[in-house]
Amino acid sequence: MKDLLKIYRRYIFTAVSICTLVLIFNLLLLFCFLLNQFGYKTAENYASTRTSILSAQLTLDHGQYILSEDAQKLIDEQLAFAMLIDQEGNVIWSYHLPDDLPRTYSLTQVASFSRWYLEGYPVKIHIRPDGLFVAATPRHSMWKHTVEFKEDFMNALPLYLLLVFLGNLLLMLVLALLFGHRFYTSLKPLVNGIDQLTGDQVLTLPEQGIVGNLAGKLNNASATLVFQQQSLDKRDHARTNWIAGVSHDIRTPLSLILGFSDNLAESPNLSLEEKKEAASIQENSLLIKRLIEDLNLTSRLEYNSYPLHVKKYNPAALLRSLIASCYNHGLSSQYSLDLALDASLEGLTLSGDPDLLLRAFRNLTDNSIRHNPAGCHIQICGRLHGDFLQLDFSDTGCGIPALVIQLLDHTETAADDSSLPHVMGLRIVKQIIEIHHGTIEFEGLEDVCRSVVIRLPFFR
Repeated sequence: MKDLLKIYRRYIFTAVSICTLVLIFNLLLLFCFLLNQFGYKTAENYASTRTSILSAQLTLDHGQYILSEDAQKLIDEQLAFAMLIDQEGNVIWSYHLPDDLPRTYSLTQVASFSRWYLEGYPVKIHIRPDGLFVAATPRHSMWKHTVEFKEDFMNALPLYLLLVFLGNLLLMLVLALLFGHRFYTSLKPLVNGIDQLTGDQVLTLPEQGIVGNLAGKLNNASATLVFQQQSLDKRDHARTNWIAGVSHDIRTPLSLILGFSDNLAESPNLSLEEKKEAASIQENSLLIKRLIEDLNLTSRLEYNSYPLHVKKYNPAALLRSLIASCYNHGLSSQYSLDLALDASLEGLTLSGDPDLLLRAFRNLTDNSIRHNPAGCHIQICGRLHGDFLQLDFSDTGCGIPALVIQLLDHTETAADDSSLPHVMGLRIVKQIIEIHHGTIEFEGLEDVCRSVVIRLPFFR
């Protein structure tokens, strides 16, 4: 919605700016046009233009008027005729004067044509000491009209122009708002459709108006996405059910193998070597059982089908139970576990699934034991970090390769290439922490991780 309002504001601003610039341009154009047409020219200042130039080129020589060749050429090309009228109204000189025009004019006739027309010819005059010089353009070549305004109107003209400008500006603003609202209402369903594009329902946007084509494409994209999502959900559901079914089917014969191998390992009729082989069968059967459990768990966590049993727990007590469990199950003397907890954790209680969290913590310690057969020292540190419980798991062993960390977010790649390392245990840790709205970070030097940092949010 914010993006739509931004487009709407940009559209309004652009429309108003364009209209304002167009209005200013037209006012300037009108001013220039009026200045060019009228120029506030009086009879006196007009005498400095073409008519005065022509008049200056008419000279009296020994009682006879002579017009220069340049003036004659100018009259031939641009004017109809020219003449000179003396003080008594008689035409004492002319050039191309039509035969149907009079050669004598009264004062009234001179006053009439001096500002307007002479028998349909637009004329312009220039006063000379010896008379009135008249230059006429061809008929229908110019339009002449007088403009008169009251002085009160001219004094108030700036205010009137301001009102006209504001009125035009207001009108353009209203039009811009109307068009902007129309554009807004056209885009609103489209934006709402984009927001709902990731839903499980096919969009049915109206395919009409200015965004009709876009709405149609969005409807098609929505139908494709919904179909793909349904196909993925069906595949994931089938995959989860298959893993759960295989795990259930394997559990029964695996239990029999574990039972028989345990009996063989305790049987007094077997030699020491045979008992070792039976113990090896039992150990590997337990490993297979755990891998199946891990596979089932990571599948259910990935597709959000694992029911969380949320309750209050004390993280300090949970970590101590982890250490006790490791030692109670016969931890080799090659390994040592050290738990360093801040005093503030003793009375702290969090909400979560303690069984799942204990599984995540055990996976981290088991990884340190399994990947360091020569032994190592494992340390778990806990403290408060803002509104988070921070736990640091580290060991003095070989560390976690960078490739393993990269594979945590690439399930399909790890599954397709058997040469890649096994990351299911760490992936389960990451999944459990994330469903508790926590974060996990892998810290170390160069290409080996030396410490796993977990942060879990809590509420006091």
